Amino acid sequence: MNFLLSIQKFITELLLTLATILKIGIGTKPYSNPVDSKRSYHCIILGNGPSLSTSLKVQENLIEDYDRIGVNHFAESELYAIIKPSIYVLNAPEMWMDNVEPFYHEKGIKLFNSLRDHTSWEINLFIPFNAKKYKRWQNILVENPKIQVAFFNTTPIEGFKFFRYFCYNHNLGMPRPHNVMIPSLMIALSLNYTSIYLLGADHSWLKNISVTEENEVLLTQKHFYDKNSAIPRPMDNQGKGSRKLYEVLQKFVYAFEGYFEIEAYSSTRKQKIINCTEGSYIDAFTRSAIPEK
Repeated sequence: MNFLLSIQKFITELLLTLATILKIGIGTKPYSNPVDSKRSYHCIILGNGPSLSTSLKVQENLIEDYDRIGVNHFAESELYAIIKPSIYVLNAPEMWMDNVEPFYHEKGIKLFNSLRDHTSWEINLFIPFNAKKYKRWQNILVENPKIQVAFFNTTPIEGFKFFRYFCYNHNLGMPRPHNVMIPSLMIALSLNYTSIYLLGADHSWLKNISVTEENEVLLTQKHFYDKNSAIPRPMDNQGKGSRKLYEVLQKFVYAFEGYFEIEAYSSTRKQKIINCTEGSYIDAFTRSAIPEK
C-alpha cells in the first residue's frame, strides 16, 4: 500500500512539475531587477490589517531601524508619508485592469494618484508582469521619478520540491499569490533580508463572512484605515462578479497553505520570518515582538 501511495505521489508531482514548466514557458518573463534601495538586512512588511495602526503606535520607536514594505492601498493612508516605505508591493489585478467594475476602476485610480502625489522619497514599486500591458497606471506614475517600477512573476509553482525551490530562487514564480502577503514575502526573501517581520497581517477574515437569504456571499474586509466603516461586500474575481462560498474558502486555503510553503523555503535559505501581529490567524510563522536593535 505504501509503495502504491509513493508511486501515486510521484506521478502527481511529476504531472504538476510538467504543468508548471508549461505555465512558465507561456507566462513567465525575465525577472526585473529593482534599484538597490536596501538600508538594512532586516525588514518589516506592513499588512493593512485592522491591527496595524495600534501596532505602529506601540512599536513606533523601533521601525525606523528596519526597511519598510508597504502593500496595496497603504499609500492612501496618512501613515504612508510618515512611515516612508522603501519598497511597495501591489498584487490585486483589479487595481490596473481596464475591464473591471466602476468601483474597482475608481479605487485603482485613487491608489496610483496617491502613490504619485505622496511619494517624495526613493521607492521601489513591485507589480506583476501582467500589469505591464495596461497603460492607465503607468501614465499616472511616470509623473513621479522617485518611483522605480520592478516587475515580478506570479506564475503558480507546483511540483517536486527541488523544482519548486529552483523556480523560487530564480524568481520564476511563487506559491499561488492569492494574497498580497505572499508576493511580499517572496520579494523580501529574494532581496536577501535575513529577518522579515510582519505587522498588520491579521488575516482574520473567517469571522467576517456571511451569506444572505439570496445566497450571496459577503465578506467584510477590514483594514486599519477603514475598520470602523467597512461594509460587507461580495468578494470579486479580478474586479468583476462575485465568488461562491467554496471559492472564497479555497482562496483562503491557498493563502494559508502558501505560508507553510514559504516558511519551509525560507528555512533552507537561513532567513527568518517572524509574525509580530497580535491575534493573527497565520499559523505558519514564529511569533514574537519586533526586537530592539
